[in-house]
Amino acid sequence: MKTTGSNALLRLVLAAVIALVSLYAYSRKDIRAEDLVLGKGNFHGFETWSGLVFTGSSVERISSVVKRHAAAPPLPDAKSRQFMAWFGNSQLHDINQFKEGDHLAPYWLRQMASCPDCLVPLGLSLPNANFQEFFLLSQFLSRNVPIRALLLEVVFDDLREDGLRDDFSQILSAELRGDVGRFPVGQEILDLFDSQSNKSAGTQENSGLDGFFQQRIEEALTKELGSIWPLWKYRSQLRGSLLTDLYWLRNWALNIKPTTIRKMIKPRYDKNMLALEAILSDFGRKGIPVVMYVAPIRQDHPLPYDVIQYNQWKEELETLAVSYSAKLVNLEKLVPNQMWGTSHEDNLDFMHFQGGGHKLLAEALFPIVLGVMK
Repeated sequence: MKTTGSNALLRLVLAAVIALVSLYAYSRKDIRAEDLVLGKGNFHGFETWSGLVFTGSSVERISSVVKRHAAAPPLPDAKSRQFMAWFGNSQLHDINQFKEGDHLAPYWLRQMASCPDCLVPLGLSLPNANFQEFFLLSQFLSRNVPIRALLLEVVFDDLREDGLRDDFSQILSAELRGDVGRFPVGQEILDLFDSQSNKSAGTQENSGLDGFFQQRIEEALTKELGSIWPLWKYRSQLRGSLLTDLYWLRNWALNIKPTTIRKMIKPRYDKNMLALEAILSDFGRKGIPVVMYVAPIRQDHPLPYDVIQYNQWKEELETLAVSYSAKLVNLEKLVPNQMWGTSHEDNLDFMHFQGGGHKLLAEALFPIVLGVMK
C-alpha cells in the first residue's frame, strides 16, 4: 500500500512539474492580437514628424495622437497646420518584408508637401477596421481637430466585421455618445457595444463580488501574487496564446487559407454600409471633402472574394460617391506583384505590401488630396 501511495504521489509531483515547465515555456510566446497573421519579416510601425507622432494603430494610440495635435503649439512664421484624416486597416500601418529606409504611406505623403510641417495627414488605423469604427472615429476626430479632408481606405473583406472593439470604451465620452447617437446607425452601434460590454463585464475576474468587501481582498491578493509569481501576473497572456492557437487550429481543421473565398455576411455588410453613408452625409453637411479609395490588393492570384459580390460593392461605392459628392478612386491594381509578400507561415499576403507600395500609394493619392483641399 505504501509503495502504491508513493508511486501515486510521485506521478502527481512529476505531472505538476511538467505542467509548470510547459506553462512557463508557453508564457514566453509574445503575441499581439493585431499582428496575428503577419509574417516574421513584417513591420508594424508608426511615424513621427518634428518629434510628434502623427499615426496610430490602436484606439489608445489614436486618442493620444489626436489629443497631442489638438494641443500642439502654433507653427512659427504665421504658418498654420492643415489636418487631414486618413482612416485605414492594418495596410496603413504594416510593411511587408521591412527594409531600412522604409516608411508608411502617410509619411511619404507628408514629405511630398511643399510645407511638410503644415500638412498633417493623421494616419489612424485599426487591424480589420470596419466602417462602424471609422464612423465613430470620424465623430471623435471632428470633436477634437479641425479636419480639412478625409481620406478613407475601403476594403471589402472588412465589411464582414461587426461592432466596435472593446478599446473604444477609452474614448466613448458622454459627449461623443451624443454625437454618434444622432444617427440611427450610430445608436444601433452604441446599443450593440453596450450589450457586449455588459456581457464581458460578467466574465471578468471577481465581477460577481461587485460591492462586497471580499472583492477588494481578492484583488489585493491577486496583485501581490502577481508580484511574487510572474506566471500568475501574465495569465492574460496565456489566455491570449491559447485563443490564438485555437484560431490556427480551427483554420487548419476547416482548411481555411488566405486564398479561401470570403463570402459576404449580409446583416454586417448592410450595417457597415449605413455607417459609411453616415460618414459621407455628415462630412458633406460640414463641407469636409471625402476621398474614398479601394485598397490595393495583390493581383497575381485569384482574389479571395466572391467576384460578383465584390464588383457589386464597388458599384454601390460609386453610387454613394455621386450621391454625397465624394470622390472615389480605385487603386486595387496599384501595387505591382513583386511588392507583395507572405504572411504567417509563408502564406500569401493579400493585404500588406512592401515599403515601395507605401510610397506608390502616397504618390497616387497626393495630387488628389491637394485637389480637394484647395
